Amino acid sequence: MQKQSKLYSIFNGAIILTLAGLFTKILSATYRIPYHHIAGDIGFYIYQQVYPLYGIALQLGTYGFPVIISKLVAEYAVTNRRKEIRGILKVSFAFLFVVGCTIFAFEYIFAETIAEWMGDRKLTVLIQIISFSFLLIPFIAVIRGYYQGLHNMFPTALSQIAEQVVRVGTILCLSIFLIQHGYDLYTAGAGAIFGSITGGITSLIILFLFVFRTKTNSKGVFQRIKKADIKKIFKILVIQGLLICISGMGLLFIQLIDSFTLYSSLTAHGMAEQAAKVSKGIYDRGLPLIQLGTVVGTAFSLSLVPVISSAIAKKNLSFVVEKVQLSLRLSLVVGVGAAFGLIALMKPINMLLYSNSDGTDVLQILSLLVIFTTVAATAGAVLQGMGAVFAPVIAVIAGMAVKLILNLWLIPDFQTIGAAIASSAGFAIVAAINLFCLYKKLAVPLVPKKASGGIFITGIAMVVLLQSYLFCLHHFVWSNGLDTSKQVVETGAGVLIGGLFYLFIIMKQHIFTEEELRLLPMGSVLAKYVLKNK
Repeated sequence: MQKQSKLYSIFNGAIILTLAGLFTKILSATYRIPYHHIAGDIGFYIYQQVYPLYGIALQLGTYGFPVIISKLVAEYAVTNRRKEIRGILKVSFAFLFVVGCTIFAFEYIFAETIAEWMGDRKLTVLIQIISFSFLLIPFIAVIRGYYQGLHNMFPTALSQIAEQVVRVGTILCLSIFLIQHGYDLYTAGAGAIFGSITGGITSLIILFLFVFRTKTNSKGVFQRIKKADIKKIFKILVIQGLLICISGMGLLFIQLIDSFTLYSSLTAHGMAEQAAKVSKGIYDRGLPLIQLGTVVGTAFSLSLVPVISSAIAKKNLSFVVEKVQLSLRLSLVVGVGAAFGLIALMKPINMLLYSNSDGTDVLQILSLLVIFTTVAATAGAVLQGMGAVFAPVIAVIAGMAVKLILNLWLIPDFQTIGAAIASSAGFAIVAAINLFCLYKKLAVPLVPKKASGGIFITGIAMVVLLQSYLFCLHHFVWSNGLDTSKQVVETGAGVLIGGLFYLFIIMKQHIFTEEELRLLPMGSVLAKYVLKNK
């Protein structure tokens, strides 16, 4: 009974953390749209140039090191070896303190140099503000990791949500205030970036409240201890911590490469600075849509990863193969549906969200990223669950090398279209390597050719349907032009029509069995449909 209660507690904790992560990712993807309306294309360019530096700090403090620390804590918690747990936390804090301070010092001191590498010295202050985020990492990561290791996910979940809510609130409020009071866009951008500090401090305050509230249970966490296997802990933190962080930073690295190469390449090859900033700002419009599509795409497929990890631990190979195939089929279905839907509806979406259709062709190419990021994230998570922690890192490094090379090659001739092609190609490499490594480990086909072919054909059919829908709408219904209300109806109806058509055809092809559908969130509803149409 006690064992069942513990398993129930762990399961509930995982759900809480997953929901918190989903909320923060959706919030992180959507706030950029109102920010773009506040600051415009140039203001968006300014913010997005330096955002990847904050994203790295967020990844380290939220998804990388807390996971490793929690695993170490969990190993010793089962035997109630409190001294070892205290040693883990102390060594982890010392290691992360050195890492955080080093990155802070480097970014703060060399902010102007980094800004020059990006091609815009006016970004110096923004980079210096972001550097302070790294000073918060050791505190946030260690406390989150400690509670996660004890299967108490609530402190992490609450601190994540509060951090992002306060950060987004600061970004929007400060940018509105500064622009309304006549400050330039770089100052407004600095105000927006300051949200990373207010959000981080809020998260830290909440975590400290939990520490003080449970001080009797965590007494001595940071006290000096006589013995701790420092070498072992340090090795785990350096190797596993960095591997997890790097494997989850693919999208951030793409943005970082663009920050250092896109604007500077445009200006170096004759484009005026103002025009280059606008072009980069328009290019960056695609990011919220890609993030949102990836979040939705991975939310379902990654829900199967704990089931796969459990089967791996039990050495149930046939079950592992079945669920890996299911997770990849699911990621492909959602990724293709989201990407092709964005391609078909990008012009009305662009008009609705950003008030004009500038850069629609660029954003359509970037939409392909949703397929590759979804499949790469799913395959990478499965590989990590199987203990192959190096493969996803190699995939990310190779993909980013391709992205960098193609950026330098294509941008001079094709501007932002070249950067979009490079981004899609780079992440296609990440997905391909992850899939290849997974295939080598399982030695079975991951997605049947018939299923993958059917998925892509259905996606193309959806694009044709939606393009026909838009053509008829503009030529026979709304020939007198569009206002905002019509744009909302046009886009909303398009999403509904495309989504229902895509889902209907996918279900008709029986890509998923009834049993497989029941494993998914809300899958029982779809399972009933499959049962009726057998």
